[in-house]
Amino acid sequence: MSEELKPAIKHPFTRALYELQSDGTVRVVDGDKEGLFKRDGRWISGELREADPQLCVWISNQPPPPEELESAWALSKEQ
Repeated sequence: MSEELKPAIKHPFTRALYELQSDGTVRVVDGDKEGLFKRDGRWISGELREADPQLCVWISNQPPPPEELESAWALSKEQ
């Protein structure tokens, strides 16, 4: 069974791992502590209660799929 790769980044100062979950929340792992946060960095659950809000926003800001970008572009040209 292969594990799904998720967008993730390590914080440049704390080295905590910020990982985007399939539901759009951000899981932060810092050593043996972890927490779940909303896209804007607000705490949801877990022992880790603080996260960098800018990194949460950055990791959760996923662009739309290419087919949606092409559709929006094509629609704008029809006018």
